[in-house]
Amino acid sequence: MVHPGPRSRTRDLLRELYGSGKSRYEQQSDPHLIATWDPFEPDPARTDATLDDLAAHLNRPAECYARPLGRYVWHCTALTARHDRPLTDTTWAWIAARLIDAAGIAPLGDVEACRWVALRHARDHVHLVATLVRQDGRLPEMRGNWYRMRETCDRIEAELGLLPTRPSRA
Repeated sequence: MVHPGPRSRTRDLLRELYGSGKSRYEQQSDPHLIATWDPFEPDPARTDATLDDLAAHLNRPAECYARPLGRYVWHCTALTARHDRPLTDTTWAWIAARLIDAAGIAPLGDVEACRWVALRHARDHVHLVATLVRQDGRLPEMRGNWYRMRETCDRIEAELGLLPTRPSRA
């Protein structure tokens, strides 16, 4: 299940997601990046990089955009059903890339797409964070993205044998 929504402060969002203790989502433990737009992007939890560094790298295309943007940070939580088996970081990374593609933020194979990260700090979900300006300076095409993401979730659940998170239409 996905819950997408825009935010405007990359650093604050990353601090919340990397923070220790209980967030509004659940008890956090071992927060770490599992996938990014750049496979060489350092993880603040596992290197000497800082959250400021990661936020600056994510924000760079938005800061270079031709006009000021108010809300350019997109955040989405992808979760499994309560009774599903735990998924590996590798599986979550594969899911994250498919959802970012479905959202129109970073189509698979598009090297000029938006910058994004997938962060995990809990057993049953990951957080996707992206800046909504492509590296080529254009805005992403996101019209209808929630529906594409929902369909992608349905396919992923079926492919992985996970319980459906879509409410039944009975």
